[in-house]
Amino acid sequence: MDHKNSIFNLGNIYFFLALILFGGSAVYATLNYQIVRAESQAVVENEVMRDSVRNRLKTEKEAFRVFADERAKKQSEYMKKIASILPPDENYTDLTRLLDDYFARNDTPGNPIFQSSLRYGKGTPVSGTPGVSSLPIAMNLESTRDNFFKFLNFVNNSGSLENGLRLMEINSIQLNFPEGGEVLSDPTQKINFTVDMNAYYETPKVQR
Repeated sequence: MDHKNSIFNLGNIYFFLALILFGGSAVYATLNYQIVRAESQAVVENEVMRDSVRNRLKTEKEAFRVFADERAKKQSEYMKKIASILPPDENYTDLTRLLDDYFARNDTPGNPIFQSSLRYGKGTPVSGTPGVSSLPIAMNLESTRDNFFKFLNFVNNSGSLENGLRLMEINSIQLNFPEGGEVLSDPTQKINFTVDMNAYYETPKVQR
């Protein structure tokens, strides 16, 4: 009887040990499953975050590229206007074309303006303004009073970034009216006038 009880007790011990081992294995397997599942979820979340960061970076790079292109374009346009307002030398050819184009546009039937002569002097540096020189210009013009004031306004508005016109300035004007003098009530009255003015340019670094 004692022998049977001892066998029974030993069997119970083995059973409980097996139960503990089984329970431990189940707990270990459950923990491992949860760890693997958490790691898998973390991988998925990392991939989602990586794709989000990659897409955001792509969007930011594209936005910066567009911004850089627009900035470069505006900078190029700005530099072109600066070069037209204050060219790197006397640039007689473009200046003559600018004036010719102006007179051609504004010389209309009933409201004429005509340039009878154009003379350039020798350009010299402007005192007190480093890097800038002035080119003397003398013109003889015939126009109506209306076109005379338009021409004054044209020169006065030069040098603006909006129009990109070469910077010019009138020094003096001599007016000659036909016999009978000025008729203020007639804006189409023809006037002969001589204009002395300056066109400005960037002083060449190497003096010629």
